[in-house]
Amino acid sequence: MDVFEAIRNRRSIRKYLDLPVEWDKVGSILEAGRLAPSAGNLQAWKFVVVRDLNKRKQLAEAAGQQYWMEQAPVFIVIVGVFNKHERFFGQRGKDLYVIQDCAMAAMQMMLAAHSLGLGTCFVSALQEEKVGEIILMRGGARPMGIITVGYAAEAPKMPLRYRLENFSYLETDAGLAYVHGYSPGRHADFDFEMSNFRVAQRGINYVKQAAQDIDRLTREKRKGLLQRMIEKAKKKGAESEGKKG
Repeated sequence: MDVFEAIRNRRSIRKYLDLPVEWDKVGSILEAGRLAPSAGNLQAWKFVVVRDLNKRKQLAEAAGQQYWMEQAPVFIVIVGVFNKHERFFGQRGKDLYVIQDCAMAAMQMMLAAHSLGLGTCFVSALQEEKVGEIILMRGGARPMGIITVGYAAEAPKMPLRYRLENFSYLETDAGLAYVHGYSPGRHADFDFEMSNFRVAQRGINYVKQAAQDIDRLTREKRKGLLQRMIEKAKKKGAESEGKKG
């Protein structure tokens, strides 16, 4: 797949088909992460592949209770080795470089996955200590995020994007240009539209999440009700047969 085609068409996928991901494709995705650029070529990252359902459930719980994640058959936990950057680059390496490196590796892995016909989503809302316990993480490292990987069960449209002229400047200080160039034609109209979109999206997401939570909490009760209805129907059928006899 052409790289620009992959960039344009990649989406964050939160619904997955109940299909396994071939191991050779997982290997290709990891290889894409391995080839990402890194500060000083330190490659101070670890990629932890999680396929076990129980561990995936634990990680979804530790990621802000985002239970949709469990649908994805493969998780890739990206771990940054902070002490390695600190030894070479000091505080800036620890505070910034390792985060940048892991982000670039994650993006390359997601683009590679898309080119292989797979869907992904990067999840960064994590309880770091809990995630560390689940994947048996050692000291001097922190989980940067989780990439969910699987065959997509949805095809989201491209979200709203700024136009190129909204944030691109030629040989000018971007901060100063933003202040001087902030006009209805350049930023304000789109900012207003984006704000309205986000507010509406939050409401829709809240309703969806509430429906999912209700479904999850009442699933077992519904199963019990269905079983009782089946047993009652069987009992009535048996009584009817008895009366005929």
